[in-house]
Order: sequence, then C-alpha cells, then structure tokens
Amino acid sequence: MNETKFLVDNNALVMLTGSRIRSDFFRESCRVTADVLWEASENPENSLLADIVIATTPALLEQIRVVMKSVEPGDMGLVDLYKNLGAADPGLVASVLEARAADDGKFFADKWVLVTNDQAVEKLAAAFGVPTLKPKQLAERIDAQLGITST
Repeated sequence: MNETKFLVDNNALVMLTGSRIRSDFFRESCRVTADVLWEASENPENSLLADIVIATTPALLEQIRVVMKSVEPGDMGLVDLYKNLGAADPGLVASVLEARAADDGKFFADKWVLVTNDQAVEKLAAAFGVPTLKPKQLAERIDAQLGITST
C-alpha cells in the first residue's frame, strides 16, 4: 500500500512540540536526513529522531550531486558554507529523489513530501517536482491523528 511520507527539515522540527514528534504518526510517517539529525542535536527529541533517520548511501550522494548541478555557481541562497548555512538543504531534495528512485517500478510507491519553512529549499524542491508542506500544516495533520482540534 502506498503511503505519504514526510521528510522534515530542522527548521520544521523546531516548530513541532515534543508530543507531536513522539506521536505514532510522526514515527511512522516522518523521516529526517542524517544532516538534519546533526543540526537537531540540541532537540530534546533527538534520540527519537535517530530512529527515523535516512542513512547516507552512495546512491544518495549521487542524488546530491544531481541536485547541486542545478544550483548556479555563486548562488548562496541555498547553501552558504562560509556562513555555515544550508549544508543539509540539498540532501533534503536529494533524499526524496533517492526514495522515489528506490520505489521506481513498485506498484504502490510512497508519495514523499518535504516539510520546510525555507524558501530556497521550497524553490529547489519545486524545480525537481517535489511537493512541500509548511511545518504548521504538518502539525495540523499530526494533531488530527491525535484527535486534537485547534481553536
């Protein structure tokens, strides 16, 4: 059966409460990259995040190469290593591309959605046909699964 999986950026994690991250929905439907896990090292739920990390594999590194080829030289909007900004961002899009490639040929492939609050990541995701969701929208989905209604 195909499912929707959510790849969560660190800027989205900081907007989610611990109860959301500890939820069954989050553990079953959400993933983080190894880079996001490193960025989230101060998150109180870091040990739980380690259980849902997507491993860095040679195939994933190849997808990062593909993603980075699409970034114009000198464009610091996505990654600015001099300021230590965005190092995990290309890996987010690449991870979705690799997950799709791994499901290629499956009758019921998972749908992947990138959850971020970063406009540069959203723009890159759109260029590769990767749907995005704002952290607030993911929080609402988790709350609905938990039976919590917003006021």
